[in-house]
Amino acid sequence: MQTKKPLIQVLERAFNILEMLARNGKTFRSSEIAAELNLSQQTVNNLLRTLYERGYLSQNERREYRLGGQCFYLGACADRWQELRKQTGKILPALRKETGLTVFVGVLENDRLFCVAMNDLTPDRIAQNWTEELHSTASGQILLSALSAIERKKLFARGRRKKMTPATVVNADALEKLCRRIGEEGYAEIRGQSRPAVCSIAVPVRDTAGRVAAALALSGDEENWDRIPLERKLSLLRDAAGKVRIAPC
Repeated sequence: MQTKKPLIQVLERAFNILEMLARNGKTFRSSEIAAELNLSQQTVNNLLRTLYERGYLSQNERREYRLGGQCFYLGACADRWQELRKQTGKILPALRKETGLTVFVGVLENDRLFCVAMNDLTPDRIAQNWTEELHSTASGQILLSALSAIERKKLFARGRRKKMTPATVVNADALEKLCRRIGEEGYAEIRGQSRPAVCSIAVPVRDTAGRVAAALALSGDEENWDRIPLERKLSLLRDAAGKVRIAPC
């Protein structure tokens, strides 16, 4: 396991402020931010002043802080998945109606699993508390299996994998074996690896160059999972994924 280099503390604290405000979806006073992040008031005030001046924070009439317009600008510039979201937006409602299951489109970015679409929700309306779960979700395993063995080895060495449930596979060699099998079979199915009694199944979504651009998944509770046979779920997913036509990004 590689040892990570220490992060720059002031940057990490600034990002913690932004992410905390985004996560909570409400305004905070500076004292509340300091208490929430366990930082001194002076430290928080210095960070808030800088973030405010750069437009990453704004204030309401009560002088409470919220995310600023610069966050919107950067987010829009970073969104490379608008076409993917547009096309899957036509597909997800049909899958949801047909199966009654949660429908999810995920991408691999910076060693993390990010949701670009889920049911009829937009990314800003989704609490993405699974970004570190490439190893324990069907979507994540599909995206991992699309990497080369060398790329996977490097990714596995860069970080630790949390044991989400007793069924979670965290060993790098075991994950490599699993990814090879998924690559051959063309789908990933997990039962209780990410959350107890939660199942999911995913297939790759390919761009026009034939490369895996995303994972399309269904998920639901274990009690009703086998109500729809495996082959039926795979047929629905593969048919939906085959309708997506996106250029490489």
